[in-house]
Amino acid sequence: MFELIGRTTLDAEALKPRAGLIDVAEEGSRGVVGGLLAAEAGDSAVLRRDMTVTPPPETAPGTIWLQSSGTTGAPKWSRYALADLKAKIKTGIKTGGGERARWLLTFHPASFAGVQVILSAMMGGHALVAPRIDATVADMARAAVKTGVTHISGTPTFWRAFLMALGDETLPLRGVTLGGEAPDQGILDALKTRFPDAALRHIYATTEVGAVFSVTDGRAGFPRNWLYEPLNGLKLTLSERDTLRVENPRASAQARTGIWDTGDVVELVGDRVLFRGRADSMVNVGGVKVFPEAVEAHILASPWVQEARVTSKANPITGAILIADIVLKPLPGDHESEIRAHIAELPRAQRPASLHFVKTIATGATGKKVRA
Repeated sequence: MFELIGRTTLDAEALKPRAGLIDVAEEGSRGVVGGLLAAEAGDSAVLRRDMTVTPPPETAPGTIWLQSSGTTGAPKWSRYALADLKAKIKTGIKTGGGERARWLLTFHPASFAGVQVILSAMMGGHALVAPRIDATVADMARAAVKTGVTHISGTPTFWRAFLMALGDETLPLRGVTLGGEAPDQGILDALKTRFPDAALRHIYATTEVGAVFSVTDGRAGFPRNWLYEPLNGLKLTLSERDTLRVENPRASAQARTGIWDTGDVVELVGDRVLFRGRADSMVNVGGVKVFPEAVEAHILASPWVQEARVTSKANPITGAILIADIVLKPLPGDHESEIRAHIAELPRAQRPASLHFVKTIATGATGKKVRA
């Protein structure tokens, strides 16, 4: 039987099916659960994260409206049939010992990824550990240990902070999932080392096009042959600007009519397709196209770096310059010189013009880095 574990007791009224707008900003995980049950009963639900965004004008039986994160622009609405949201959920989760799985909700409950986690717990009859929406990663680590969480899904940014917050605490995870951002090989290797008995996977999905694929081989990117072979009726292709395009019969109503350009730039490297960054994040540095995310990945490969964020600033001479915020690992000694030497290995246009060593890097409700 599904169980919701959080600061607020779950009562029958919170789960009662109801039509119309579900005010997630006030009700959090309980509101989303109620909205999903409403859609299951034939009503419709609008799951809002940002209460300033006008809700969509139309409803349809058994549908869910989800709001995009707004990371790359104004938040947009996507409408899904509940059946399509549930289609790729796997309920046969192994926990080791036959007990119910316990999922930790790290995403905003009304996000696409958050809804997928909630549905995984509900459909499998598992337990969902739902911290406060404003909970820190340290709060989540404590909750995970206290409640004996077995499955966690989060962004690579979340996982880097979670490993640090967890410290030496024991957490026998059975499932480790990454999503929301492209994972680098370093975080994949770190998670496999820290949780060797857990099934490790990273999922590529967007609010508009839904769940696209899941990679389970422990390597960054995805197999090159997936560009030429349909994946259960889903097709992947590349645009002329090397962005990934998806044709998904279970996409949202807004993206189902044809091939959806995700705006994620990829590169073919051997037998692999690697993510390089967002097309709209690319900057021109002295006539060279640079993706801040690719520079971040290089910085994160340093053994002294815990987290990094690369942004750009207009420059009258080069067009733009890069700025890097870097969080050091809590290790003895001063390793800034080693980090600067590591960054110097980059081509000149990709080297940040200034480095800021900071204590933390802000993340949004999606678990992604805030890129103001």
